[in-house]
Amino acid sequence: MLKNKKILLFLGGSIAVYKSLLLIRSLIKEEAEIRVIASSSALKFITRLSIETLSKTVLLTEDSECWHTESNVYTPNHINYAKWADIALFAPITANSLNKLAHGIADNIYLSSALALPDIPKLLAPSANTQMLENPITQASIQTLQQNGYTIIPSQEGNLACGEIGNGAMADIEEITFALKKAVYTRDFWRNKKVLITGGGSSENIDSIRCITNHSSGLQACNLALALYFLGAKVSLISSQIPLKMPNDITIIKVYSSKDYLDSLQQQIAQNNTTQEKIYLFMAAAISDYIPHSKQGKIKKREMGPTMWLELYENIDILQTLNEKNLIKIAFKAECDTDNAKRNAVSLLDSKNCAMVCLNIIANDNKAFGSENNTLYVLHKKSEVINTTHTMQLEQQKLERLISAYTNIHLKDSHYAKYSLNSTSYNEYQISGNKFTISLALAMYIEFLHNDDN
Repeated sequence: MLKNKKILLFLGGSIAVYKSLLLIRSLIKEEAEIRVIASSSALKFITRLSIETLSKTVLLTEDSECWHTESNVYTPNHINYAKWADIALFAPITANSLNKLAHGIADNIYLSSALALPDIPKLLAPSANTQMLENPITQASIQTLQQNGYTIIPSQEGNLACGEIGNGAMADIEEITFALKKAVYTRDFWRNKKVLITGGGSSENIDSIRCITNHSSGLQACNLALALYFLGAKVSLISSQIPLKMPNDITIIKVYSSKDYLDSLQQQIAQNNTTQEKIYLFMAAAISDYIPHSKQGKIKKREMGPTMWLELYENIDILQTLNEKNLIKIAFKAECDTDNAKRNAVSLLDSKNCAMVCLNIIANDNKAFGSENNTLYVLHKKSEVINTTHTMQLEQQKLERLISAYTNIHLKDSHYAKYSLNSTSYNEYQISGNKFTISLALAMYIEFLHNDDN
């Protein structure tokens, strides 16, 4: 997602700067373009040679600043480097630099470059002693920087260079990378929208030892959570499985049974009752249709005999139960019946009042559970009628230009069409790829439909 993005990395004089070498390497793997500015203090901890070897560019310092080359584009000085950048990342930034930056002080190459930055995303990853960071003066400076458009990547608890244990360690590289992607890809449509995502599979107890569950891995839900987080949404992930590393800003709610899923969803929805702002629910979890009468303790084998009989009763339907007016429901459905899969999926649009159904047809090479790649059929109603193949092609091209221009993702296998089934007219958008690509395309498609309808 950071391919071809121009990232200007500011290295401050903290022991945490050794991690920045790993950060540079990580960003290069993401195919980002990197330029680096280092304070004099930073070079007491790491060398120019290490930085330039990893970044493949000239390190800008007090000693290397240059103004007299013929080609002004690549001249290493604080004005050109600042103009070049798509995004600025200060990792690490010390308490001293935080306070200076907040007050517009530019008494070195590091701060002069910061002051010369245009209106681009600017991210700060502090690293300092706990008392220095939590000092009211530093906290006031952080607040000033936030008011002026800077994003703070919170420090974490850890073993500090001073020998103390406390808040002040620079955020992990993964967390910094998550913040970069969010800064680059946040969309006005998704910004601060509340999104609930369910994932994994429910487990229903037979007794205190045994349970009935399913093969849902939680991968699709985690990829949805990442995609929507990067687009700017406030994401809560309710899942029995969390197979991927998630950003700290995503609310994680671990659950077990179908009752846990329902209780957690109702609690999250209730938090918005006063505002009535829209909530997007992506129901990707595989919830048991039937559950057993659970027994306390362990059912003994000798009591069961050669055959174990289970009495199952119909489970509550979560999608039908949740009917708040401000809730936009996107259902996920897995089907093995290739002949009736779409018919069954379309029925959810009316029977469960869903705005959209995302269908996995589990057949041949398309494995819904645990696989990294699959095909998703996105089905939904739409008011305007698309009568011709030409119009449908134009709609598809418009959507795919939006996705590819914004994300550098080019969908190889996609299809846009309109059908009528069970007296219901619906549109279908077919997406193939890895689960993250599908998730990002789905989120962009929802935005596309909203803008198209308005």
